[in-house]
Amino acid sequence: MKKCLAVLWLASALTAAAGTGSVLSGDEPWRMNFRPEFQFSRIGSEFAGLAGAQVGVSLQRSFYIGVAGYGLVNRVETDGAASRLDAMDFWYGGGFVDYTLFANETVHGSINAVLGGGQVKPAGADSANVFVATPGVTLQVKLAPLVELGVGAGYRFVSGSDLPSDSDLSRPWACIFLRFNESL
Repeated sequence: MKKCLAVLWLASALTAAAGTGSVLSGDEPWRMNFRPEFQFSRIGSEFAGLAGAQVGVSLQRSFYIGVAGYGLVNRVETDGAASRLDAMDFWYGGGFVDYTLFANETVHGSINAVLGGGQVKPAGADSANVFVATPGVTLQVKLAPLVELGVGAGYRFVSGSDLPSDSDLSRPWACIFLRFNESL
């Protein structure tokens, strides 16, 4: 929780400083961004869909930082009835960083990661707090000057769960998203 609060404080401080021009000056515009996303993955041997979003600031549409959150949107059966996960029985959030390569080109890519924590609560069992890290890569196309459509892939590392196990939750993922950038 302290790490999430520290990331929120940092994002707020950067946003406030960007508005006053005290962090950087000149031709280096800060922008707010919002990225709704849908991830395709597996939990155990079943399909899992996670919906989420990222909100933060960017510097010249190259370096992004902010907060992100994701939650399971469908029912997943893992190892027996005690390990059934319904919608939002698995969720996570935390801070994200993203470095976009060739940001001024129509087609460009990025490397990124979300680092944080969440919770897993299987049916008939106690909830478990988990650590989550999701490094990934994306490919984006500019649809308009401040709107991008993207696809990505990565790996979700989860630690701290017994039912379902860390290995059931730690899986590759793919995603589709829109990123909206706003000039400050």
